[in-house]
Amino acid sequence: MVVATTTTTTTGRTGRWALRGAGWRRRRVLPSRAPVGTRALRFDEYVQGLQSDMIEECEGADGSGRRFRVDAWERERGEGFGRTCVLEDGSLFEKAAINVSVIRDVLTEERARAMSERGRASIESAGGQAYEAEALSLVFHPRSPLVPTLRADVRRFKVGGSTWYGGGCDITPVYLNEDDCKAFHGHWKELCSRHSEDVYPEFKRWCDRYFYIPARGEHRGVGGIFFDDLEDGACEAYDVEAFVQEFGRGILASWLPFARERNALEFTEDQKEWQEIRRGRYVEFNLLYDRGIKFGLNGGRMESIMVSAPPSVRWRYDVVPKEGSEEARLLEVLRGKPRDW
Repeated sequence: MVVATTTTTTTGRTGRWALRGAGWRRRRVLPSRAPVGTRALRFDEYVQGLQSDMIEECEGADGSGRRFRVDAWERERGEGFGRTCVLEDGSLFEKAAINVSVIRDVLTEERARAMSERGRASIESAGGQAYEAEALSLVFHPRSPLVPTLRADVRRFKVGGSTWYGGGCDITPVYLNEDDCKAFHGHWKELCSRHSEDVYPEFKRWCDRYFYIPARGEHRGVGGIFFDDLEDGACEAYDVEAFVQEFGRGILASWLPFARERNALEFTEDQKEWQEIRRGRYVEFNLLYDRGIKFGLNGGRMESIMVSAPPSVRWRYDVVPKEGSEEARLLEVLRGKPRDW
């Protein structure tokens, strides 16, 4: 059972889920501009149910007795709410965050212009259109440097009669284990192929392009899959929402099996230090290049945005691993051409 702590929302009121213990698990539904029973309303409930299931599974996998703190909040403008759920100092998870947001609002001119420039023809660049958005995002920073960091999200955005989906799942290892990379990519290739043989190759390439740090000349991790602006009903090869929902349900299974196995292994202080040095690259990418974080910083909820940051980071000057070391082998992979795992 999740032990929820009493929190204060962005509007100054006490979080209603926090006061009701496990009652936070109930799914809340905001009015949708789509007719009742349509996909728009179901996706709203889908991300909340997914968050609840993930929290229960992750608490069990961690095994330390630690529980997710539930921070329920409400938006100051428009209609919207969210639950930022964080587990810290566990056995598997040094810091894990699983977040949900549900929003009904009007596009500002700045946001509308940015979306219009990305080719969304139905978006009026002057702003003022009503929109609906739901998202689940997670980041797992493991205690052990032998376990890769996991990041994933799934989201829906609706304006007028157009609906788009986005999401992705990728891992960032500190020590390269090729079997884990193959298992992770194999999981997503199999899931994607159930919808279309073209999905995995396309979304893998998209992920490799996106999670790249130009200033360093290296990829943040070994990738996974990433997709954005998938318009509902516009794809003839497969059902976009059916794929997106199966994708969300498959996130934990892509990582937990080998994460548990690696977490049982011993590691050294030097390996922990290398983990904290490499976490610096994670922060660099998020603050300099990540589109979602940059979007959120423009009026978003700061605690929920920055919850993706690792719990501890070392900023060492000009760290160069010893030639032939496991640390050097990782950099060789990250600085080279993305592999087909």
